[in-house]
Amino acid sequence: MISIDVTLFFQVVNFLITLFILNALIIRPIRDVLARRRAHNEALAGDAGSMKDIAARKLESYEARLVHARAQMASSRDAARKAGEQDARQHLESAGAEARAIRQEAAERMRTESAAARKALEGKVAAYAESAIGKMLGA
Repeated sequence: MISIDVTLFFQVVNFLITLFILNALIIRPIRDVLARRRAHNEALAGDAGSMKDIAARKLESYEARLVHARAQMASSRDAARKAGEQDARQHLESAGAEARAIRQEAAERMRTESAAARKALEGKVAAYAESAIGKMLGA
């Protein structure tokens, strides 16, 4: 049976002193270390969150600049293509005009040469006709 006497009181006091000493020497330092770790981890998590936000803003900025650069490149490419088409069109027009001039010059030269040949032949037609008739009649 349990006897309640002075030894119980000493046992309770001894237990409370041991509990106080264990709390002071072991439990409280461990709690402090755990609290510092928790605070440090929370600070690191906050830093990581802010770094993620900074990285997200930088990525958005980079993507916006990339879209802008692509738009500028497309407009520059279109302008270069239009300039090239205009240059080609001008070269084709000048080549066409040059070809028309050459064709007209050749046609004029052929007309003048055929007119000169016709005049030369007109004077000799009578002689050729007499020669041909003579050869046909056997003369």
